[in-house]
Amino acid sequence: MKKIWIAVGLCALLIAPAAVFGFPTVYPTGTTIYKPDKCQSGYTVYATEMEGEGSVLIDMNGNVVKQWKDMSNLDHPVKILKGGYIMGSTREKIEHTGREWKNPESTDLSIMDWDGKIVWSFPKAGMHHDFQLPGNPVGYWVPGMPMTFNTDRVLILSHKMVNNKKLTDKLIEDDYLVEVDTKGKILWDYLYSDGFSEMGFTEQDKNTLYKHPNLEATRVVGVQGGDWTHINCASYVGPNKWYDQDPVKYAMFNPENIISDGRQTNTIQIIDKKTKKLVYQIGPYYAPDTVWTFAGRQYKNAYKNLDWLIGLHHTHMIPKGLPGEGNLLIYDNGGRAGYGAPNPGSPTGMNNAIRETSRVIEIDPTTLRILWEFSGRTYGYRDEDKIFSSYVSSAQRLPNGNTLITHGAVGQLMEVTPDLEIVWEYISPYFVDTGKFNLVYRAYRVPYDYIPQLQKPVETAVLPPDNGKLRIKDISVK
Repeated sequence: MKKIWIAVGLCALLIAPAAVFGFPTVYPTGTTIYKPDKCQSGYTVYATEMEGEGSVLIDMNGNVVKQWKDMSNLDHPVKILKGGYIMGSTREKIEHTGREWKNPESTDLSIMDWDGKIVWSFPKAGMHHDFQLPGNPVGYWVPGMPMTFNTDRVLILSHKMVNNKKLTDKLIEDDYLVEVDTKGKILWDYLYSDGFSEMGFTEQDKNTLYKHPNLEATRVVGVQGGDWTHINCASYVGPNKWYDQDPVKYAMFNPENIISDGRQTNTIQIIDKKTKKLVYQIGPYYAPDTVWTFAGRQYKNAYKNLDWLIGLHHTHMIPKGLPGEGNLLIYDNGGRAGYGAPNPGSPTGMNNAIRETSRVIEIDPTTLRILWEFSGRTYGYRDEDKIFSSYVSSAQRLPNGNTLITHGAVGQLMEVTPDLEIVWEYISPYFVDTGKFNLVYRAYRVPYDYIPQLQKPVETAVLPPDNGKLRIKDISVK
């Protein structure tokens, strides 16, 4: 196995990867750390945010081994299916960027083969943030649960424009979950505003939400709507030890139920597939003395050590067969979110919860006890905001126990061991000039055998030099 020491004279753009969070103007892209003997190596897929660049598949050394330029332009996420297929949003016309269910200007949800040919498509799905296929509850690498093209139904997270006077007098862009068969027949659906009364908001919060429902422009030109929940993930609970143990006590963890989180509401919720009721919820309050109700019992100290979840992403139950199975894995972004009383940081009361650090946490869903955490604090940074992505981002548990983390706002992907060693790191080189950002919504690792079209690549270690001794080569004219 070869090792590459990134030499000072050869790298005019290298600054230690951790310094990305210090906002330097010059820093490396591509793979900056790779320790093959400690990694769950494979291919990694993500959608770029650059118009015309679509989605890319990279090897562990950061080489682009495949690119689908017409897959998920300015949309996310994309997922690799076994056999070299890719699934995500496509457009019938380039101007179709909508994320509304069945709107004529919305994107399609499609599957492409290795050559870029669309082999299945659901028109005008307006998928945003997530979709799932049966057989694999979370859409990522789980031994014995491959993502396959052979499917009878698809779960889609979309939007519907809705009027609901109980929430607000303004038009809302409501999150809409819909399960369809491959011919387009609706098998099941759920509007998140239908569960509003079950979420436990106070009158103060309801008043704030009524006046300020996170009103913003949608991706359908000329249409505004209140993005009041901003649901950013949806997955099946999937087979799990809790339900196996006691299907009555743990009925909320029925494998067919659906788990999601609300970035704007600071909540995690499980929707009962049969009743369409909320049967499990974390948040929206996290004060140490807030009482949490679970399985018919009240827990007075559950939130004491959990602390506040703010602007969270990609909450899911770790699937059976992976280390930590049955626990919840959460990218807790921080940033600003929530509804409540006005304060100096939130004059209107919208986005009244504020924290400028991020963390990835694994928690026991029956106690809310934190079992594992990757954050600036646990990693040992003096300045904890060096781990901070206030929007997008995700975490994937890998078969070897490592966690693939997407710090999306800064385009940084990393594989972290259970004892918090960073064994792989990659910085996306796809920068958008307007705004100067390289956002990655969510990245997924898949095994090499998912892609029969490629030979397994040579894995070459990348060990960066001491950051304190790194200098840009002098290239000035003498």
